[in-house]
Amino acid sequence: KELTTAVLLFATVTAKPADPSVEVTVYYESLCPDSIRFVNDQIFPSWKQFGNDLKIHFKPFGKANFVESGSSWNFTCQHGPDECVGNKVQACVLNQMSPYAPDEYVPLIDCIMRSEDPPTAAGACLKSLNIHTTTSEKVEACAGSDEGSQLLHDIGVETKNLDPKLNYVPWVLFNNAFDEEAWQQSLDNLTAVLCKKFLAGSSKCQAY
Repeated sequence: KELTTAVLLFATVTAKPADPSVEVTVYYESLCPDSIRFVNDQIFPSWKQFGNDLKIHFKPFGKANFVESGSSWNFTCQHGPDECVGNKVQACVLNQMSPYAPDEYVPLIDCIMRSEDPPTAAGACLKSLNIHTTTSEKVEACAGSDEGSQLLHDIGVETKNLDPKLNYVPWVLFNNAFDEEAWQQSLDNLTAVLCKKFLAGSSKCQAY
C-alpha cells in the first residue's frame, strides 16, 4: 500500500501540465490580398503547430456593407461583387461544418483562400481534402439563397459592432479582445506573438 501511494505521488508530481490555449478571431475578406496572405502564411502554419490549443474563428466580411432588400440583404464589398459571393460561400461553409471540427474547417478555409479563385473553390477543396461534412451542392444552394445572405449579414453586424472599429483587413482579436501591438506583429509572425503573449510555457513554443 505504501509503495502504491508513493508511485501515485510521484506520478502526480511529474505529470506535465496541459499546454495553454488561445482563441483567435479573424475578420477578413475572400479576395483581399492581405487576408489571403494572413490565412495562408500565418493562420494555417500556426494552427498546424499548435493544433487544438489554437482555437480559430473565421469571420468573412471585412469592410463590406449591406442594405435591406425585401426580406433579404444586398451587399457591396471592397473588392467587388465576386468578393461578396466569396464571403457568402465561406459563411455557408463555416455554418455547415461543426465548430468543433477544426481539423476540417481550418484546412478548408486555407485551401479556398490559397486557390486561384476563392469564390468558386469550395467544391474542389472539399474534394481534395476528402471532406464529406457538406457538399459543393449544399454550399452553392446556401450561397445563392436568402440563408446565405442572412449568414453573411449576421457576420457583418458582428464586424460592424467591433470596439474598436475595424479599420484594416485582416483584423484580429485574441481571446475576444483587440490588442493593437499583438495584431500588428501577428501580420508578420503570428506564431511568435502567440508564444510570447498568449501561449507562454507551451511545449510547442520551445523555439521562442
